[in-house]
Amino acid sequence: MEETKQGLGRRLYQYQIERFPLVFLLPTTLAIIVSTLAVLELDGYYAEWWKYALLAVAGLSFLLHTRVIDELRDKEVDDVHHPDRPLQRGLITEKEILRIGYWNGGIFISIHIVLDPLSGLLSAGLLLYSILARYEVGPLAMLKPHFWLYNVIMLMQMLLLQLVAYAAISKTLQWSENIWWHALGVFALSALVEAARKCLPPDEETAYRDSYSSRLGIWGSAVVTLLIGLLSMWLYAQIPGVSQLYLWLSILPLLLGALRYANKPDKKGKYGIQAGAVLSYILLNLVVWL
Repeated sequence: MEETKQGLGRRLYQYQIERFPLVFLLPTTLAIIVSTLAVLELDGYYAEWWKYALLAVAGLSFLLHTRVIDELRDKEVDDVHHPDRPLQRGLITEKEILRIGYWNGGIFISIHIVLDPLSGLLSAGLLLYSILARYEVGPLAMLKPHFWLYNVIMLMQMLLLQLVAYAAISKTLQWSENIWWHALGVFALSALVEAARKCLPPDEETAYRDSYSSRLGIWGSAVVTLLIGLLSMWLYAQIPGVSQLYLWLSILPLLLGALRYANKPDKKGKYGIQAGAVLSYILLNLVVWL
């Protein structure tokens, strides 16, 4: 049976596997939640467990919303350079994916309104930012040709998402240095996953050059990914009471994955650096929690 003739549920499941892999997103989201809990409690902000559970759902909803935004924003480019992706090959339609994006945006705002009016207001602003990014309004359109700066601006959504989460629990925007170090660490970890995701084997590169490896080469992209991981570790190390030894040990999966990819940049090497980045991401957050 052709993919396009399958039921919506089955097609969405396949889309999730390819473009929104919960097998990685669930543990990374939970890791961020527990480290957020730890750093907020360090400053005396306590909340019931269900509020953090709602934050996890809200985070995943926003991530799916931004995935949809990315799919639609890059559709013309992907039609040419990535024809095997779900939207391009007809697994899911633009109308279906747009509906999913807006539903998840609504879930994101609704949860934050329930948690705290301030975070509800901030979440609406963040959602508006993501929609402006979809249509590349104003300066965003001018930044598109500037690969590195454009990627940083897009990643800012992850930093803002984390700030909204703090506001939902603390009910304030006045935070200590501990929380800001954590926020910057989360931002760096988001960049780490993005960098690892864009370390590709030579046979997967396209003329559009939308990967780090196409811009920096195999070794260059591996080294930059590792440096971003080390930056994340250093930022978390500024939080009082966090074990320096365990932070260093948490970087080992990333180091091994980066070396595997740099020395043998095939499909297994690509998966190696991605898996190393995800595992270090999880471990670094668990160290903060412990």
